[in-house]
Amino acid sequence: MKLHHSMTFGLALALAGCIGAHEGSGTEGSRTGETGLSIAAAANIGDTADVVLMQYSIDRIACEDGAKIDPLNRTITVRVENMLLPGGIPAFENSPLDKSSAHPFADHFEVVPAGCYNITATPLTEDGDHSADCAAARAQGVQVKDGETTEVYLISQCKGTAVGALDTTVALNRPPTIERLNYNPSKFINTGDTEVICVTASDPNGDPVEFTWAQVGVAVSDTPVVIASQRNGNSTTECVELVPTAPGTFWFEVKIYDLLHEENNDLIAYEQWLRVHGYPNDSHDLLRFPLYVAQRLDSGGSDPVIEPSEP
Repeated sequence: MKLHHSMTFGLALALAGCIGAHEGSGTEGSRTGETGLSIAAAANIGDTADVVLMQYSIDRIACEDGAKIDPLNRTITVRVENMLLPGGIPAFENSPLDKSSAHPFADHFEVVPAGCYNITATPLTEDGDHSADCAAARAQGVQVKDGETTEVYLISQCKGTAVGALDTTVALNRPPTIERLNYNPSKFINTGDTEVICVTASDPNGDPVEFTWAQVGVAVSDTPVVIASQRNGNSTTECVELVPTAPGTFWFEVKIYDLLHEENNDLIAYEQWLRVHGYPNDSHDLLRFPLYVAQRLDSGGSDPVIEPSEP
């Protein structure tokens, strides 16, 4: 058997050889005085390939430049076989298909006049459309001799399965924790006095944190104003000041959020990031605390009055 290569588009490998005709075999194209072209297209396709049919185009060409020939052009469509190659057939084992491999294939035997031929095998879908998975295979200048069968072996190269990878890293995150709260000068003050409140919070993961301050219920002054913030390791202390303008019992609230970086490197609260990505989980610590404010004695008012209220 003679090996020759046809690498049109880098997709076809053709094996061609001549087998002598056997008289009285009873197979069309194998009797003495007749010629045959045996074409087998082995498609390297998996379960997801769309190939169901194989279309063969056989075009006669001149074996020598300038030689006159009777034109011949045939197009035949067959179904892919039910078995797989090499399928335990010694002629196909390791020649070239590995003995342990399994390849769907199509086959067509065609009696043609002796001469030279170009062959194209085009994989088709069930509807007769060109396969989107597998490419056409070609062999050129295949010679068929009088009384002999020339076997041609083609490989239709198919696309591989689209494969990527998922690399999923899951970081465990804990919310921050409030460690202490300090009043300065005291939790009990007079109207008009300046109160400084400092809260220290830590994050078990070492994330940066953000404080938000608010009054709960009736306002006693403007929103607390941040006057200092300092981080020391995993702990951060932030201080606010306020000046109450009326006597009573007032409640305030501080929330501590842990932060992470967005793609643009801006900091965003974990809780906000979770909401954006569809998670309902919280990631903050919260503390409500009171401030008792008395009317100043020198302001012309009565005795100090501390009005109780609920947060």
